[in-house]
Amino acid sequence: MLNGIALFLLAAQSPAPVAGIPPDWELKPRVEQIGTEVARLRPLLNQLQPEKWTAAGAPQAYEKQYKECLRGIDSVQSAAAGLAAQPSKLSLAVETLVRIESLMQLNSSVSQAVRRYQNPAVADLLDSEITAAGISREWLRRHVADLAAVREKELEVAEQEAQKCRGQAARPGVRK
Repeated sequence: MLNGIALFLLAAQSPAPVAGIPPDWELKPRVEQIGTEVARLRPLLNQLQPEKWTAAGAPQAYEKQYKECLRGIDSVQSAAAGLAAQPSKLSLAVETLVRIESLMQLNSSVSQAVRRYQNPAVADLLDSEITAAGISREWLRRHVADLAAVREKELEVAEQEAQKCRGQAARPGVRK
């Protein structure tokens, strides 16, 4: 029985496809797309002039958010690269999702500043790129939910197997 549990746990840790989740080689290109999509934000952000916003009366927080957006792109790309290497790893998927959500919120705020203090047309471009990145965010949300459901099921099965082993080990006459 212990061998069965050990084999189950090893199988759960392997990168082999799990029921309900596509294999890593199918997931990897989709995850890599996340980094590509958020990279398109950088040229737009580089056109912005947050120092002129504050000179025009914008709160200093907008300039800080602008800088955080630039760092956020790097953070999302780094997290997505880690997830691309191990697309079935739940913790990496959650980290990537959290980082992309944070970046999108910051970009929305910066877009409002651009619209008010710089150029509404540039804000529209920024909004369209944020919307495009949102497609990957929705896919990533589904992927995280799928991974969580599969991992819960695996844990449930492992617990059932452990209970069986404990029950057999507790029976009199089983031990030698």
